[in-house]
Amino acid sequence: MYDKTLARYSQVLTRIASLSLIAVACLVSAGCTRTFDKNIVPPPVRGTEEINYDRLQQLLVNDKVQMEQTEDYRLGPGDMISIQIVGYTGQVFGNTLNEAGAEYLLTDSPTLSLPLIGSIQVHGKTQGEFQDELRTAYSQFIKDPRPVVAIKKFNRNQVAVLGSVTKPGKHPMEFGDTVIDVIYKAGGLSMGGRTGGMAPGDFLKVYREKLSQSERSSLTLDEIVEMIREGDQIIPREEIVIPLREFFLKGTMQYNIPVRAGDIIYIPPGGTVNVQGRVNRQGVAFLGPSIATVSEVIVEQGDLRFGAASVVEVVRPQPDGETVSYFVNVRDIKSRKIRDFAVQDGDKIYVYTHPIRAAGEFVGKIFSAGIKTGLDATYKPASGGI
Repeated sequence: MYDKTLARYSQVLTRIASLSLIAVACLVSAGCTRTFDKNIVPPPVRGTEEINYDRLQQLLVNDKVQMEQTEDYRLGPGDMISIQIVGYTGQVFGNTLNEAGAEYLLTDSPTLSLPLIGSIQVHGKTQGEFQDELRTAYSQFIKDPRPVVAIKKFNRNQVAVLGSVTKPGKHPMEFGDTVIDVIYKAGGLSMGGRTGGMAPGDFLKVYREKLSQSERSSLTLDEIVEMIREGDQIIPREEIVIPLREFFLKGTMQYNIPVRAGDIIYIPPGGTVNVQGRVNRQGVAFLGPSIATVSEVIVEQGDLRFGAASVVEVVRPQPDGETVSYFVNVRDIKSRKIRDFAVQDGDKIYVYTHPIRAAGEFVGKIFSAGIKTGLDATYKPASGGI
């Protein structure tokens, strides 16, 4: 019985060798590879945007951006305000209006009921106007009152968030809100892939009115046009570019600038790349701050199979409908012999077969299967004994 087992195992190994030779012959004769251009195009650097770092720093330390939104804002339903009487430490019918202040959410009712003075008109008034009326009303009961009104939440002062976020749209802002606060209100970044949506690209853009409401009210139409003119174009908003990779992935808070009412925050999607051929997982890869190059996309798709050629083809569509191909050696990139290749939305990556490596991969699979078959055929004595 033991001799029969050895004979069978020998037959399995012979069959493996025969199939391996046939596989090599098929791969070579069938032309399962692609002939690459020896003049491989050097990979372009990662795409960049013009970033005005001085402007970002200026916005970060300039609290005027926050203060401007209260100058001409008219109070209305949904706003949250706080009222305090500075220097007053007493109580008015059990309600304290001292240093801590009291917060009120404005409803559809145009009036607000306050301790001692009763109902007072609030809708349609600016912060300063309402503060003056409170001073007059409380002066009948308190000597030299100094009421301070602060707007905690601006229901009608909103910021639009578009692009790769979970909940795009307009979101109300509060005093002191920054870019991170607004993105949080929009549900955070959409990371693509299995989570759905389109992952963000490398940059976040803020489009902001060049002139505030107070500046517009003090200028003539001709003066306004002159201030927002750039050459032959009228551009009412400035574009503020923030590097998203450094901001969110590295936590560089110097880019967390305060937002202003009416800002438009746009997070362009990174797009998708289609990967076909000898990778472990073919299909669509979502680009983003951490996936933006050929090697990063290949790793995202489970990496190259052993039988894959080192050089892959990146096919990029052009505006005229034609395509251009770039040939990139992925294994050289991974061994840091050459720099990586930046991909963009709409690219297709083809991973071709290398004849010798593919034969080795095939032989390895057959050998593994043969070993398993041989082990399964190993003699096992009957449980009942002799």
